[in-house]
Amino acid sequence: MSKSLKINGSTIVPVHNIRTIKAITDAERGRMAEKYGKPASDFAGKNISIQFADKTSKTAELTLDDVRGQGIALVNAGADRFVPAANIKAAEPFTKEDAAKLKEGGDFTLKQTFRSRVETTAGVILSSATAQQIIDRAAKALETSGQGAKPSGPIKTVADAEAAVEQLQKKSGGPKAPANA
Repeated sequence: MSKSLKINGSTIVPVHNIRTIKAITDAERGRMAEKYGKPASDFAGKNISIQFADKTSKTAELTLDDVRGQGIALVNAGADRFVPAANIKAAEPFTKEDAAKLKEGGDFTLKQTFRSRVETTAGVILSSATAQQIIDRAAKALETSGQGAKPSGPIKTVADAEAAVEQLQKKSGGPKAPANA
């Protein structure tokens, strides 16, 4: 599992600080050009926007596939927002009552239907996927990228044996070093 993401050639960011990653559309590139008073061609290479725990954002020339290629498993949280699977700590249903409470405060206008509240290492996000879908997607993404639990099977090599012992020790809370070492 990669604990950092290299963006724009030399910048390295810790994955645990990433709240969401979203692909940038052509319309968004146009808005960025207007906002900064630059030609749209200056933003042509910007493919993703990364939102951090402090809610600041940074654009990058990477694609979502490039991020996955760096060993970061991503979960689609809805509305084309992706969360690093390893950052997901919990998901719970987001009810109509929860939405009403947010709207009462006047700080939020919920433009879509949210079905879950997802707690990540970088803060809480709302998702249009159900809590179960988020957890299932995270588990699948972690397994696919080699970051999750491996299916148990026959032990054929020393590495397989060491991995099996390590998993058993994690489950039982036993010693981390072999008794005969």
